[in-house]
Amino acid sequence: SEFKMGKRIALWDNLKLFLIFLVVLGHLTLQYFYSSQMFCTVTMVIYTFHMPAFVFISGLFSKKAINGETPPVKRLFSFITVYLFVRVLNYLSNIIFGVHSYFSIFSSKDIPWYMMAMALWYMITWAVRKIDAKYVLVTSIVMGCFIGYMSGDTDFLCIMRLITFFPFFYIGYLLDLDVVNKITSTKKAKLFSAVFFIAFVFIVTVTIDKTKELFPLLSGRRRFFALEDNIEDYGCLLRLAYYVIVSLLIFSIISLCPRKEFKFTAAGKKTLQIYVYHRPLLYIIKNAGLFYLVKQVGAGWEWIAIAIVMLLTALLCFDFWRKPLDFIMNPKLKGEKYATAK
Repeated sequence: SEFKMGKRIALWDNLKLFLIFLVVLGHLTLQYFYSSQMFCTVTMVIYTFHMPAFVFISGLFSKKAINGETPPVKRLFSFITVYLFVRVLNYLSNIIFGVHSYFSIFSSKDIPWYMMAMALWYMITWAVRKIDAKYVLVTSIVMGCFIGYMSGDTDFLCIMRLITFFPFFYIGYLLDLDVVNKITSTKKAKLFSAVFFIAFVFIVTVTIDKTKELFPLLSGRRRFFALEDNIEDYGCLLRLAYYVIVSLLIFSIISLCPRKEFKFTAAGKKTLQIYVYHRPLLYIIKNAGLFYLVKQVGAGWEWIAIAIVMLLTALLCFDFWRKPLDFIMNPKLKGEKYATAK
């Protein structure tokens, strides 16, 4: 049992590390969506599944906090404070270079939306935990398919992403960790996953000039009318197809992820600090002109940019980045400190 436990933790840590690297990489490649064919393809592939996969894993590990009799208010508070912390960091990292930055407390276009959404997913799932799961799941998928037609501010309380990605969180919450582990570790699962994932990447690469028109579907915050005229009316069907394809992609990356421990596996526990700090640092690197310089290299500059992203991800694994987050994520520590000081 102990071995099985270790194996399972290694799997999730390896996967989280892989996904957080894709998050950082995606935030770089997205800036070159129209100017680099390679980065356009990489962005399409990454954005199809990286956030839904993260949301699913968050759901898998949310059971303990959600299944209690009292609402997970501490989680809500922790996530909201991290959200505000990131918002301020992003703002500061732009204005020191005189770059006008967007700042709104409840409306999130950029990186901290995930923290706001997590806070609300925990509360929503707690509120519906006693309702038959089938009803909740079907309702959440139907809402996800039609939210793309909404008008008004889709970023307020991250409403659009909240509803679009909620089915992934909820399915994660419903599934048993051991069952997921068992099903994804079979030979058949690995074979299917390898074929499916390679086919997906191949199709996106070959059809990138057409598929990139579907990009507005992937961020979760764009309305269907951001799509080309001829397909916006089919937005709800495209979203349904998206749910099916992405679910298979999540299954595939879990199946293909190595289950043994490596030197870097422990870094999978540091995804929060990488998530929080990478964007302000990317802003600083970009505003300071480093990526502009890299681009001057000419052919193959993308590989240097990817190396910078790997280095940035590695640097953010050091423990000192964690300290402010520990303080924010554990509100009760403050009272204990005062008690011991007295």
